[in-house]
Amino acid sequence: MATVSSQALSPKTIVGMVIVAILWAICFPFISVGLPDAPPLLFASLRALLAGLCLVVIGMKMGRRFHCSLRRLGMLALIGFSYTGMGLGGMFLGAGNVGPGIATVLANAQPLFAAVLSIFVLREAITARVALGLLIGFVGVIVLALPEFDFGTDRFVGTLYVLGGAVGTAIGNVLLKLQADEGDGYWPMGIQLILGAIFLFFASLLADEGFEVDWTWSFASAVFILAVPATALMVSLWYWLLARAPLIKLNPFTFLTPAFGLLIGALFFDETFSVVELAGIAITIVGLIVIVVVPSRKKRIA
Repeated sequence: MATVSSQALSPKTIVGMVIVAILWAICFPFISVGLPDAPPLLFASLRALLAGLCLVVIGMKMGRRFHCSLRRLGMLALIGFSYTGMGLGGMFLGAGNVGPGIATVLANAQPLFAAVLSIFVLREAITARVALGLLIGFVGVIVLALPEFDFGTDRFVGTLYVLGGAVGTAIGNVLLKLQADEGDGYWPMGIQLILGAIFLFFASLLADEGFEVDWTWSFASAVFILAVPATALMVSLWYWLLARAPLIKLNPFTFLTPAFGLLIGALFFDETFSVVELAGIAITIVGLIVIVVVPSRKKRIA
C-alpha cells in the first residue's frame, strides 16, 4: 500500500507545470507553420535530433556524467520509440489535416490513456473517480472526433494520427515515471530524443517522403522553437518535475494545455469550432479534471 500525501505543491513546481503546459500548447501551431516546407516525419526527426543534441551538449558542458547500463539503454530506446517516435510522428502526420486547437485537445487526451496504462504498469488501483473520468474523457474524445468520422478523408486520418501520437506519449510518460528518479535528466532525455529521431528518420525513409526541405525563415524559426523551448526545455523540465512530485499532483495542470491550444488556434489561425466540437472539447476537459483533481484528504492507493 502507498499513501499519496495531501501536501501542497511548491510555488516553483506550480510555475514549472504552467510553463510545461504553455510549451506543449505551442507545438501544433508551430508544426502547422513549418509543414509546408518539409515532409512531416523528416520535420519531426529534425526537431527531435536538434533537441536531443542540445540536451546532450548541456549535460557535457555542465560536467554531468551518464552511467548507461544495457537495461537503461533499452528503456531509453523504448521511451524514444513511444514518447518521441510515436508521439511526435502522430503529431506531425496529423497536424497537416487537423486544426491546431482541435489537435491540441485530442493530443492531450493522453492522460486518459496513461491512467489505463498505470493500472497495469505502475500497479495503481483504479478508483471510482478515475473510472468515471476515463468514461467521460472517452466520450468527449469520441464526440470531438465525430465531425471527422467521414472514413477515408484527410481529417479523419489526421485525427487517428493525433490520437495514435497521444497513445505513444502516454506510454512514454509511464516509462519516464519509472526512471525519473535515476539522476540528472539531460543525458537520458537527450539520448531518448536522438533515438526517437532515428526511428522517425527511418519511418520517413519507409514512407518515401524524400529529403526536400525549403529552409525559409519561417521553417527555420519553427524548427528552432519546436526543438529548443518546446522540446529540450519542456522535456527536461518535465523530467525534473516527475522526479520531485507525484504524477497525480502534476496532472491537474495538463488541462491547461488544450485551453492554451484552443486560444492560440482561435487568435492566430482563425480556427472556428462547431457546436459538436465545442461539446466534445468541454466533455474531454471535464473528464481530464475528474481524473487529475486530487482529493484534499490523504488517499490510499492499492
